Formats: sequence, structure tokens, C-alpha cells
Amino acid sequence: PLNLIGLLDRVEQALGTPVQTAVKREDEQAFALANGSNLMFCEDAARGIQRALDADGSIADFHVRLEHQESLHPHDAVAYASKGVPGGYGADRPKAG
Repeated sequence: PLNLIGLLDRVEQALGTPVQTAVKREDEQAFALANGSNLMFCEDAARGIQRALDADGSIADFHVRLEHQESLHPHDAVAYASKGVPGGYGADRPKAG
């Protein structure tokens, strides 16, 4: 069975910041400061997550889509990472959306 809490912990450790879900108003400033001290491009995040998932022997294959939803630009930044097991989720897999 997939251990979602363990997976989230690995992703957060790879990124150096917690995954943002619903942040309470009183926590917004601390969350913004933590993210601001760990700047990275979407592609950097994808590579970090790819290394973390690839190192986990319990994950046979994966295809990850990361999206940074822009507030200042008319487009979002998107990056993909795959393990690419033959016959699995390859880098040439059709992209959704």
C-alpha cells in the first residue's frame, strides 16, 4: 500500500519547504518567509522530487507534473519528472491538459 504521509514527507524534504495546502491566516507570514528563504525554479523542484522518489525502493515508477501558478504573469510554470521504467510512465508519455 502507498504510504501517503511518507511520500509527502519525502517530497517536503526534497523541496526544503512544506507542501502548501490551506494555510491559516496567522501562518501565512511564516510560510512565506520559509519559502522565500528557499527559492527555486519549477524545474529545480522537479529534479529534487525526482531524486527523492527515484531513491525510494518502494516506488517502481512515477510521472510527476509540477505547476507554479503565476499571479504576476499570464502563464504558469510547469515541469515534469519521470522515472521512465520501460513500458511504464516515460518522458514521452502524452501530457494531460
